[in-house]
Amino acid sequence: MTLNELPFVYFYTDKSIQMSFRRQLAFFLLLLSFNANAQKTENLLKKAFISADSSAYYFNKAKKTIRSDEDIAEYYFCKNAWHSDKGNLDSTIYYGNKASQKFIKLKSWLKLMYVYNNMGKAYNPAGEYEKAISAYFKGLKIAEQQHDLFWKGNFYQAIATSYHDFEDFEKGIYYGKKALKTFMSQTPQEPSNIAGALNITAINFDDWNKPDSALAYHYRVFDYVKGKDTIYLASTYNNIGNTLLKQKKYREARRWIETSARISEINKSTTIEKNYWYDRTTNYNNLAVIAFNLGDFAKADKYFEISRDAAVKSQNVEKLRDYYYGQYLFNKKRNNLAKAIDFQEHYIQLRDSVFDFQRAKTLASLETKYQSEKREKELLKSKADVLLARENLTQKNTQMLIISLVAITLAVIGWLVYRQQKLRNRQIVQQHELQTAIAGIEAQHELQNQRIRISRDLHDNIGAQLTFIISAVENLKYVFELKDTKLDRRLDSISNFARDTIVELRDTIWAMNHSEISFEDLRARILNFIEKAKSASESINFDFSIDEKLSAIKLTSIQGMNVYRTIQEAVNNALKHAGATQISIVIESSDSVRIKITDNGFGFDKLSAAKGNGISNMEKRISDIGGEISIASGNGKGTEISIMLPSLKTAVI
Repeated sequence: MTLNELPFVYFYTDKSIQMSFRRQLAFFLLLLSFNANAQKTENLLKKAFISADSSAYYFNKAKKTIRSDEDIAEYYFCKNAWHSDKGNLDSTIYYGNKASQKFIKLKSWLKLMYVYNNMGKAYNPAGEYEKAISAYFKGLKIAEQQHDLFWKGNFYQAIATSYHDFEDFEKGIYYGKKALKTFMSQTPQEPSNIAGALNITAINFDDWNKPDSALAYHYRVFDYVKGKDTIYLASTYNNIGNTLLKQKKYREARRWIETSARISEINKSTTIEKNYWYDRTTNYNNLAVIAFNLGDFAKADKYFEISRDAAVKSQNVEKLRDYYYGQYLFNKKRNNLAKAIDFQEHYIQLRDSVFDFQRAKTLASLETKYQSEKREKELLKSKADVLLARENLTQKNTQMLIISLVAITLAVIGWLVYRQQKLRNRQIVQQHELQTAIAGIEAQHELQNQRIRISRDLHDNIGAQLTFIISAVENLKYVFELKDTKLDRRLDSISNFARDTIVELRDTIWAMNHSEISFEDLRARILNFIEKAKSASESINFDFSIDEKLSAIKLTSIQGMNVYRTIQEAVNNALKHAGATQISIVIESSDSVRIKITDNGFGFDKLSAAKGNGISNMEKRISDIGGEISIASGNGKGTEISIMLPSLKTAVI
């Protein structure tokens, strides 16, 4: 009994390679001539190819627009491909012959390979293996001439499939391995192609009664196809089950084949119809054999009925042959000898009609002819290469002397020119660098002057006005004796706010007066802020440390100010809202700068608490300088704010 994969294009995964070929075919439809008539023909052929129920209409309209050999070739090409997709074998052959004649004349080799492939696919299921292999060998010759590894590997795989179906498993293995070697040499490798070559090699080993080798090749498929893509491996699952079946591991085989059947049903809507029926025949024929070997004759009858219906619809003589052989074994096992003999006769008659001696002789002559032509071409090429090499050697000896003298002269002249140009270029580069440096210094100087003017204006105008407000408030309190009244508290609030604003203003002026801020500057500023915080909240213990390695690192004024404001905001939040008794600020360095502000206060639930302006401002400041900030807190667990600045190697700091 021979239970094998689909031939060639459908071989690896019924869906992925079909879609690959359809995409490539759609690409070809874009390569028609650019004149207006050819464009019209192209559009009609595209519509014909993709239309679900109006293909005949569009093909007829396209035929009426044909004006050139290129147009008629494209028309035959699309008809051939369309009938191949639909499983119309006779029409595939008819239009394939028409298209191949045109493409040979036009030297359109890539499309000619498509046509030979489609013709081989049409001959093979009909059992006309010698014609299928002849078509594949024609395509293989072109692929070798064009150095096309994809098509070369696929034609090897197709030939391996035909030899398998003809039951010449040794040759099937030979060409399967050649396909595998070809696909493995592709850069980059395509897993679907490698899996297809592994599968065809494996099923030839399987039907040659070498199950260990078959399983080894089948399991290798899963090294290349993983995860969700295994949904397209219905054939592989069935083949593994088929090998286990022959080893009489019926229950284990059943699990693999049932998986294959489920995958085929899942992919039914995206699978070419004849390929779906082919897989269904294979699956249920195998399940029927397993069922009667496990003694479940009723289930075997049911499965054989499904297999017979699918075999007829697949239009594949090999599948029908498998069905007859399975029925022969089944009826023999249950001692229904009359039916067993009847199915055996059908099996022998079909096998002999396809696998006769004359056909085997024709196949052997086809391969011999291919190999002979290949050797003759290699021999002629070798002789031509030897003669050409001798002639070239004589010419080269004469030319080398002349070239050497010219080269030496040119080299001397070139070196002198190069040396002069190099000196010139060096002077130009140095002059440009000097001008750029001067311009940069002037720009920095002007920018610094602008900063100083702005900071002076802020200090003299806004600072003075804030100081006046504080003085005015104090005078009001003194003149009107407002101690311990509501208005007194409000005036205190205004005074404190003005003082805080002056501090903030001084911080801003400090940042503006520096084009860059070192971590040492930042350290001094934070210490000053902590001292003020201690005087306001004497019960709180502050802990501040900064990595000494950061002393020489520079921040831009914006970066320094944003980091300082964020730390300031975090500490103020802990002072005002957290009820903390311990606040820690740690700044450390590794590949990046990490800052942690922690307190032992009340904490808060991040999920239920609304995000206030303080937290939003901190996140915005750190985000603006390319850093990251995270806040960890919980009710009664305190709060930890972590800040990570960009890598010191790449950040502008």
